[in-house]
Amino acid sequence: MVCERRLPMNSLITLSHELPAHPGQAFRPIEPERMHLRQLFGILLQRARLGLGVAAAVFLVVLAAFALKTPTYSATGSVVIDPKGVNMARPEQPQTYGAPPDTSAVDTQVEILRSEALAERVVRRLKLYNDPEFNASQAPGLFGLIPAKPPIANPSPRLVSRVANSLLGHVWIRRAGLTYVVYVGVSSTSPQKSAAITNAYMDEYLKKQLDDKIALVSKANGELGASLEKMRQDAEVAVARVQEYKNAHGLLSSEGATMAEQEVSTLNTQIAQAKADAAEKQARLAAAQAQLRNGSGGADVGAALGSDTIKELRKQEAELSVKLAQLKTDFTDQYPEVKRTSAQLHDVRAEIQQEINRIMSNLRAEAQAAAGRESSLLASRGVAAGGIASNNQASIGLVGLQQKADAAKAIYEAYLNRAKQVAAEGSLQQADASVNSPAAVPTSPSSPNMRLGAAIALLAALISAGAAVIMAEFWDKHLRSRIDVERELGVPFAGVLPDFRSVKPKNLRGPDAAPQEYLVSHPFSGFAEAFRNLRAFLMVSARGDDAKLIAVTSAVPREGKSLTSFCLARTLALGGARVCLVDCDLRQRGVTKLIGPREVGLVEVVQDKVPLSEALVHDDKSNCFVLPAAGKSIPYDLFSNPDTDDVLRELSNQFDYVILDAPPILGVADARILAGKADRVLYLVQWNKTPLRAAQSAVDILHECGANVAGALLTKVNVKGQARYGYGDSSDYYGYFKNYYIAAA
Repeated sequence: MVCERRLPMNSLITLSHELPAHPGQAFRPIEPERMHLRQLFGILLQRARLGLGVAAAVFLVVLAAFALKTPTYSATGSVVIDPKGVNMARPEQPQTYGAPPDTSAVDTQVEILRSEALAERVVRRLKLYNDPEFNASQAPGLFGLIPAKPPIANPSPRLVSRVANSLLGHVWIRRAGLTYVVYVGVSSTSPQKSAAITNAYMDEYLKKQLDDKIALVSKANGELGASLEKMRQDAEVAVARVQEYKNAHGLLSSEGATMAEQEVSTLNTQIAQAKADAAEKQARLAAAQAQLRNGSGGADVGAALGSDTIKELRKQEAELSVKLAQLKTDFTDQYPEVKRTSAQLHDVRAEIQQEINRIMSNLRAEAQAAAGRESSLLASRGVAAGGIASNNQASIGLVGLQQKADAAKAIYEAYLNRAKQVAAEGSLQQADASVNSPAAVPTSPSSPNMRLGAAIALLAALISAGAAVIMAEFWDKHLRSRIDVERELGVPFAGVLPDFRSVKPKNLRGPDAAPQEYLVSHPFSGFAEAFRNLRAFLMVSARGDDAKLIAVTSAVPREGKSLTSFCLARTLALGGARVCLVDCDLRQRGVTKLIGPREVGLVEVVQDKVPLSEALVHDDKSNCFVLPAAGKSIPYDLFSNPDTDDVLRELSNQFDYVILDAPPILGVADARILAGKADRVLYLVQWNKTPLRAAQSAVDILHECGANVAGALLTKVNVKGQARYGYGDSSDYYGYFKNYYIAAA
């Protein structure tokens, strides 16, 4: 369809994006702004129903999934591991109580608890290959219609391995920090079964440790027994050869030495003692003789000083000397008592000298005897040393034989001791762990954890709700603000028209409940004020008298185009202007429906040449005129008819404003023709509803048709919802003026 453009109808308005109110100033769209927190919060509020719905659905689905899960019960026990491995057969080994835990040893035992081999022992012990929980092939089929298979008596290793792997999925092993305690837990659909498996797991772990130790001991016993008898025989043969050699060479010994060696050793000891004794006695004799030569008379000889006889004589000598001295003080030397006492003193001193001479004679005799004994011992040692020389020659061959015998005997004794220890260990072996706490039958299920399920469901609900809101917001973007209109569409912003339902008083009833009637009955309401703002926009954007013909269109139907046209016509008429509203939407006839059906309208005026005065309908409430779309037929290509241009020109001559209620631009070709004929085009976009791509496509079409898009209007704006977004438009501050509008109404 080729868009027509008649210059006489729009000769004064060039195709541009200039704002009509400011000639010469190019229109520049507002640069994109970063979304702030209030806008984000507004998006959440606007999409609250979607978000809450998705959140509720996801929450219920996840929670139901948790609730419908088969309850499982977890039993927990614990074992204490001794990483040092105390051997009861060796009590002498050091104990390391209080030592830090051997982390590697304990971790090794933890891995053994997690091993498949231990799980297989438990499977065989409890015959879990017949339990449908661990062997699904044993469960009844088709919801119980097919009976379960008979119990398996001799399971294959492959089946046991598969069931063990399934069991490991129900088992958890956890070490308690850095301690020796290891927790063992098993989950099952039966509380009794979970406790039984847990206890069996710990018991099999201890048995496995003990079995491994006993197997090692048995292996060691077998290896030692095979070689112990041969070692005993080798030792006996080596000892017999040593003894034969000794007998053959006269190397009889006692306590590790030959007889000659023992004799020489004894003689050496005796000679040392004899030399010491002779030296001592000779020294005593020499000292006594030196004292005699010094003229002491032997009184200070050591042997004499130690004699009891001399001590007694010395005592008598002292007493007599004292007595004699006393007598001489009173009497003369001739006095009988003095003589007698002097004679006694002389006798005592003679006896002392005789005793000293006897002692000296004894010392000489002892010194001579000690020297003789030493000489005798030295002669005996010389004889014994000759025997040692001959034995040493024979001992050279004995050394090799003795070393072989000692080595064979040492090896035999070492193996014999080890065999005794191994035999003792076999009967005293204990596991390197013990059960610290056996598993008790759980009284409540561990899964499903409804608190955890509720938390996960809530988290999933929040994430899903957020994702749904974001997808809904950006999947098909809509226009909500002046910034959106100017940035996305590239046309001036003409204003905001509120959704009447969002501003209508709650107690409004009767005929005034219609938007077009409320506009007239409440001229100072917020709803009416929005149209007066649009009237002001049209007045300041006009350029001379050739801007009378105004087409009102939209991208898609149901965007409030007809109601907007009618309310705009009434607002202009109430302001004193001469206004004619033409219903150009021959298919929907929205304006005609608002004023009521008519017999004569635009089609009859153009085709049947009905006078314009007969077709115009006067609106008594606002003093505007309406040219309806009467009749039942829809003519083909009415607006391409030159007669239509004549009618529009005549209306422009009679009225200040001629408003054309055109059909949607995307779906009907008539809208493109009317847009090209009109002096100005008001482009309507439904707030938060019209898809952005549809709105942009409609603007592109208008530009292609040479239309002068005066501005774009956001219609059906929910002022409360718009205020939540926080875009800063006039509707954003509706709450500030709400009471003002109601009071003025």
